[in-house]
Amino acid sequence: MAIGWDTRTTSMPLAQLFSSFLLAEGLNVHQLGVVPLPALAFASSLDEHPLGVMVTASHNPPNYNGIKIFKEGWELTRAEEAAITNNMDSDSQSSSPGKLYHKNILNRYMNNIVPNPEEHTRLRFLVDAGNGTASHVTAPLIEEIGGLAICLNCEPSGYFPGRLPEPNPTNLADTLELAKELGVDLGLAHDCDADRLAVFDGNGAFLSQTRILSLFFKKKLLARKGKIMVTSVDVGMAMDDVARTYGGKVIRTRLGETHELAMRTEEVALFGEPWKIMDPEWGPWADGIRSAVQLSRWVMEEGSLGKLLEDIPDYPSIRLDFKLKNWNFERLVSELKKTFPDCSLETYDGAKCVMDGSWVLVRRSGTEEKVRLYAEALKPDVLDEIRLKTTRVLSYLSII
Repeated sequence: MAIGWDTRTTSMPLAQLFSSFLLAEGLNVHQLGVVPLPALAFASSLDEHPLGVMVTASHNPPNYNGIKIFKEGWELTRAEEAAITNNMDSDSQSSSPGKLYHKNILNRYMNNIVPNPEEHTRLRFLVDAGNGTASHVTAPLIEEIGGLAICLNCEPSGYFPGRLPEPNPTNLADTLELAKELGVDLGLAHDCDADRLAVFDGNGAFLSQTRILSLFFKKKLLARKGKIMVTSVDVGMAMDDVARTYGGKVIRTRLGETHELAMRTEEVALFGEPWKIMDPEWGPWADGIRSAVQLSRWVMEEGSLGKLLEDIPDYPSIRLDFKLKNWNFERLVSELKKTFPDCSLETYDGAKCVMDGSWVLVRRSGTEEKVRLYAEALKPDVLDEIRLKTTRVLSYLSII
């Protein structure tokens, strides 16, 4: 088994503790040290250690932590996680301890992304690594493909002196202002374990995650690398537009389960959710680093980010977080039906009302005590009306 960890102050001690338990159970442990999650997932796709554990809390606050487990490149399914939980009390099957190895996987991972230096029009890229595991990875790879990388918050630190781990517009406020001052050609930001990628332009504008996902899907359809996009409930209408234009199909599922549906679906071109892009041609894990390199390459080939995205719609949308007070899902569904009587209601992941040219989704966060509100519409005034009506419902029910 391979084990890696992120830059949080608690991650290395937890990794050492977990390694001890694995060794006691007779497993050979290959410690990779501080590595991006994509590098750990890549390591688990190799024959020498087909299981991998990443100690990380990803985009969550610095005091959080946890583990993600991979098997042959795939993150475990909920059923596999349940099987582990159910077997927690089983007796050890090992009569002797395993062996501990220390291994450098990062160079092999990076060489697989960019095997050889490339030459492109030398544009400028601002990379905000958020003091996380991509600090010494993304910027050098962009330099390898011919770009000029300006690195921000690229000093690994579990104290996160630059910003909080989640690369959202609020936490990236200073970064977006710097992008505007510098007038860069493309801006890129990661969370702590670098499975996520946030994108912004040289005007300091944060780009819709739906547009970025849709661009990657369009590229796959043009290359005839599959027809289906498996994505999450919160991905917007531009994805459906791309599917109609280029002959694809979109299937939505619960957040965090796109990989499970992709496992069972033929002709998958791409799968993922906002922030996370999973390319089966590369590997079935979310890889913010490879996505950043690929997007940078396309921008240099096209000459500008605007040209690359010119036929990907940018619909008015919101993504809001509220502190959770009292979660009452049944009453929420009932009130949303009354508030939006003409909507088609979906409840497989939160409550989503789909209307003609708009939609709104309310769901409880799976990691924090928060309620998330997502909405999109063809016109800003319609979006604002949806936001007002939905927040009134949430307040009336004392959910927020």
